[in-house]
Amino acid sequence: MGSASPVRAVVAAALSSAVLAGQTPPAAPALPGAASRVVAIDVLAADAKGRAVETLKAADFVVNDGGAAQTLESARLVTNEPRLFAIYFDEYHVSAADIDRARAALTRFIDHELQPRDELVVMKPLDSLLTIKLTTDRDAARSIVADFSGRKGDYAPRTAYERNFIAGTPARIESTRTQVAWSGLNALAVHLGSRSDRRKTLIVVSDGLARADHVRGEAMPTFDTVVRSANRSNVAIYAVDPRDAQDGDAASTLLPALTTETDGRMIAGDLVAGLARAADDAASYYLLTYRAAPQEDGKFHPVDVRVVRKNVDVRARKGYYAPSPDDALRAELLARINEPKVTKPPEPAPHVSPLIRPWFGMALGPTGRTRVTFLWEPAAHVPGDRARRPVSRLVLTALGTDGTVLFENTVLPTGAGVVDLKNVPGATPVRAVFDAAPGRLRLRMSIQDASGDVLDRDVRDITITDLRGGVAIGTPEVLRARNDREFRALDAEASVPVVAREFSRMERLLIRVPVYGAGASNVTLSARLLSGRGSAMRDLPVIAPPRPGLPNEIDLPLAGLAAGEYLIDLTASGSGAEVRERLSIRVTP
Repeated sequence: MGSASPVRAVVAAALSSAVLAGQTPPAAPALPGAASRVVAIDVLAADAKGRAVETLKAADFVVNDGGAAQTLESARLVTNEPRLFAIYFDEYHVSAADIDRARAALTRFIDHELQPRDELVVMKPLDSLLTIKLTTDRDAARSIVADFSGRKGDYAPRTAYERNFIAGTPARIESTRTQVAWSGLNALAVHLGSRSDRRKTLIVVSDGLARADHVRGEAMPTFDTVVRSANRSNVAIYAVDPRDAQDGDAASTLLPALTTETDGRMIAGDLVAGLARAADDAASYYLLTYRAAPQEDGKFHPVDVRVVRKNVDVRARKGYYAPSPDDALRAELLARINEPKVTKPPEPAPHVSPLIRPWFGMALGPTGRTRVTFLWEPAAHVPGDRARRPVSRLVLTALGTDGTVLFENTVLPTGAGVVDLKNVPGATPVRAVFDAAPGRLRLRMSIQDASGDVLDRDVRDITITDLRGGVAIGTPEVLRARNDREFRALDAEASVPVVAREFSRMERLLIRVPVYGAGASNVTLSARLLSGRGSAMRDLPVIAPPRPGLPNEIDLPLAGLAAGEYLIDLTASGSGAEVRERLSIRVTP
C-alpha cells in the first residue's frame, strides 16, 4: 500500500464521521449576491496590570478592514456566559517522560478553571468524530485525561487501525501521524465553529507539529487549513508544550505560528498559569460586528483593531477569510441536504369575494415600517337572494414576501355605529393592525357565517408602499356622523373609519390624512373638492395637526352638495417635492 493510502483512509474516516455527526464546514458569512456580509471579530482588552477592561463602548474602538475604516454595528461585551473548550492531546508528539506533567496541569484546569456551565470535549488522534460531544461532565473529562499516554518515538501499533494503515518505516509512520494530527485538529475546529459565533478555545497539547507532507492529487488538511478553519469558526488555539523549560521550546515547529494566527497563546514552562490565562481570555472579551463588501475571493482580509482610550491594550484576531465560490456552493449544497423535506401546499389562486367590501389603510409605523390597517363590511344584500346566508365574520391571514405570517386572527365587520373594543380583554377586534415591509403582501380571508361555516374565500395581493424618506401621503381615513353629537364623538380613540364611500346629504365627514417627509413639520397639505368629472369646485380648509405624528383633518359637511359623484384632491408639499392623492365619494339624497 502506498504512503498516500493510510493518510487518505484517516482523512476519509474523519470526513465521513463529521457528516454522520451532522457537522458542516464553516458557513460563509453571507449568501451569494448579498449586499454585504457581517464580520465578527473578538477582542481582548486589558489594562496595564493585565486586568480585563469591561467598560469600553463602540466609540472606543477603531477598526480598519484592509486599510478602510469601518463603522461598528455593535461592540458587545461577552462575560458571564458559558464557555466552550476543547482539549486535543496529540499523543503522537508527546513523550512518555512528559505525560505526568501534562496530566496534572490539565486535571487542575478541569477542576479549578471551568465553571459549572462551561462545556468541554477532550480528544486524541484517531478518536471517532462520532463521539465529539461538548459536555459539562467533568468526571468523563478527567477519565480521558488520566488515560493519556505519550507515544513520541514509539511506533508500535496499539490498534488494528494502526496495524493496517499506519505502518512502514519510522519516517513514513511519522509522516502519517503528522497528517492524522492536522486532520483531527481541523475537524475539531470545524465542529466548535458549528456551536456559536462566540469565542471558542482549543487547547492543543504537543511538543511540536511539523508541516504535513504534500501528496500530489490529495486535498489534506494542513497548517493553512487549520488556521483558516479556526479563524472562520472564531476558535482561538492555545498550544501547550508539556516539556520542562530546560528541554527547549517549540520554536522550530509550527505551534507558535498556529497560536499567533488564531489569536491564541503559546503555553510553556508554567502550564497551570498558562491554562488559567486561556480560561480568563475566554471569560471576558468584546465581540465587534460590522458589515463588509461581499467579496468571494477566498482570501484572507486583514483587520486592525485599536482603542482610543489610554492605558488599554487590545489583542484581536488578525482578520478573516472571505468565502470562495466553492465555499459558497458547498454551503448551499449542505443547506439543501440538511433542509427538512417539507411539501408546501399549493398557493391558493387569487379570488375577490363578492360577499365583502374591504379597506386597507397604510401609515408610517413607529419603527419605520408601514403600518397596515384592515377593515371590512358585508356587501349590500341583493333583493331576492334568499339563498345567501349573512356574513358575520372573517379570519384574516396576512403573509409577507418571505411567507412570514404577519397577522392571523378573526376580524368582525364594521359599519355605522360600530365601536372598536380593542382595549376590552377577550373582545374580537373589528380591525386588524400590523406592520409590513414595502413590497407584496398576500392576504387570505376565510369568510364565515354566525355558526362558523365558510361561505367563501378571498385571496388577493396588495402592494405595501414605502412611506419613508421623501414626501408621502398615507391612506386617508373617512369617519361619518349624522349630527353634531356624533361628530364631536369622532375624536374618541374608539372611532372606526368607514369602508363605504356612499353617504347621505344629511351626514358630515371627518377626513383624516397623514402626511410624511424628511422634515414632517415642514410638509403641508392642501385639498380641493372636484366634481366627478374632475372640474375644480372649491378649496377645502385643512386643519393642521397640533403636533407632529398626527394626521391633518378635513371637516366636510355634505348638506350643501347635490347628489352625485365627487373627488377630493389632496396635495402634500415640502422640501421641493409634491405628491397627490384622490379620494372618491358618492352623495345620495
